[in-house]
This record gives sequence, C-alpha cells and structure tokens, in this order.
Amino acid sequence: MRLWGSEISASTLAHKIRKRVVPNLRYLRHSRLRLCRSCDQRSLIVALGPNDEFELCIRCRANLRYELLAVCIRRLYPNIHEVDALELDFASPLRRILDQAKTYTRSFYRADIAPGTVRHDGAVCQDVTRLTFADDSLDLIVSSDVLEHVPDAAAAFRETARVLRPAGMHIFTVPPRAATIRRASIVDGSAVFHMPPEFHFDPLDEQGILSYWDYGPDIQSVFPVGLTFRVVAGPEGPSNRIVWTATKN
Repeated sequence: MRLWGSEISASTLAHKIRKRVVPNLRYLRHSRLRLCRSCDQRSLIVALGPNDEFELCIRCRANLRYELLAVCIRRLYPNIHEVDALELDFASPLRRILDQAKTYTRSFYRADIAPGTVRHDGAVCQDVTRLTFADDSLDLIVSSDVLEHVPDAAAAFRETARVLRPAGMHIFTVPPRAATIRRASIVDGSAVFHMPPEFHFDPLDEQGILSYWDYGPDIQSVFPVGLTFRVVAGPEGPSNRIVWTATKN
C-alpha cells in the first residue's frame, strides 16, 4: 500500500512513526502558535525533537532555517517573477515562494542517475559539482544544509560561480561552525575521515548522511572562487542558525 501518491509504504511509515515520532512525543509540550515566516501565516509550530531543526510549521513544514531563508529570499529578490531560480531540493517549504519565479527548477541528487534526468514529479537530477545549466544562466540558487554533504565543495562553488549571472546569489544554510574544516574526503571511492565522522539526519536513511565539511567565518579564504560570501541573517535560535549568500563577483 502506497500513501498519498508518495513512495512511502504504509509499513515504512508505521516503522518511522514507531522509531522516530513516538520517542519524541515528550517534546510536543514545546509547540506554540505564532507567525510562520515561511508561509507568512499564523500557524502551529509543532516541536518534534530537541532543537529548532525539529520544530515544524504544520502548514508548510518549515523549520527555523527555512524560515530564515524565506525572509532572505523575499528581501533580496522582491521581483522574484523576474528571476531564474534553482533549488537543490525537490520538496522544500520554499516552493510556494520560488514557484513565483520566471523559471524554477526543483532538483534532487542520485549518484546513479544522470544529471539532467527529469523525474516523474518534474524534479531534475542535478549534481552541484557539475550542473547542467549554461554559463551565466541563473539569478538565484537556494540550498538548505546541502553543501556540508558535498565532498568536493570547491567544485560546487566553482559551478555556482559559473552558472550565476553577475551579482547572482547562492543563498544557503549550513550548520554553523567556528571554522571551515574538511571533515572527510573520498579516496578511491571510499570515505577517509580526518576527524570523528559526523552524520546528519536523513529521512531516506536511518544511518544518516555523512558530513564532509564544517563551514565557518573563514569560508571566503578557503574558497576564493569568484564569489563573495557574507552572512545575511542570524544568528538565531538555540542552534545559532545563520544564512549565507555567495554572490558572483
């Protein structure tokens, strides 16, 4: 049995509820009503975990980092209908904002699928280290907690600089850290760890997804690739969440 046209079976959903939802019910008492800055509506923000990563708007599913991204997109791109945009996510809460763009590409990544492949739901496979877009063809790229999981971050930022038009921006979040450090590398097809491995929550994998990078205030000196990096929102919340822009020079 498949639910609501998704790829999640009833048995898988039941397993996820038993393993992930039930143990976290104690956090529900921290839920509250307030204005969600992503969907811009008064909503119940449901607490499903120990920090702001798991406090979600019941209307749009945004957590704090998506709310901060939404505020920045509205502020930095008031004429969103004139913008060619790419989001490195196929089902984010920002879709209702970015759908207003002149063009909006929702993307996913699978190593076994050729970049440029269009999925049944319209999402396009994109590898951020080798995007299928032409030079100077995009005004805006958006990603949320993606870049820390890219082994070749330098290639990702070079591609950002290549496909953005002058003054175009990659607006992104990554977990805030004190310094920019490579945590792991890929050598001969296997991960080599330079410090204790760190795995982040992944809804598709119970083991989580490996973090290859920490990003900190020195990001500009580590990646001098024709982009200017700056913090445009935050820090905010218990996790000191911030939003970065990488603007094409």
